Amino acid sequence: MNSTIIHRAHVSGSVLDNLAKALPGIISDALEVAGGNLAILKPNQVSLEFSQASPRDVGSDIKIIIFARNLTPRSSKEKDLAKDILEKVVFLAGKPGEEYSIDIRLYLMEVGVAEHLPGR
Repeated sequence: MNSTIIHRAHVSGSVLDNLAKALPGIISDALEVAGGNLAILKPNQVSLEFSQASPRDVGSDIKIIIFARNLTPRSSKEKDLAKDILEKVVFLAGKPGEEYSIDIRLYLMEVGVAEHLPGR
């Protein structure tokens, strides 16, 4: 499970810290479905990558892009899952005096993985 958070320069560090702490739990709660081992999703399985947007980028102040494995229970309600994640993220980023536009993109896909570990 991979997630990329792209933010503009004016987004405060405290908001980004809150996202770093809470987002893995929010994503795992939203995307875990009943089923076998492939459906289990724990917060430590969610990787986060932060990057600052270019000054020429247009759009939301905070963009969260989530790449998850496609499972039937997820794909049948993907818009509801993205909305659920958005509502919880807005709560995290909504402090008095700070308001940011937020965009959530949930991509469900078949995942292929290859890994090389030197010395093993």
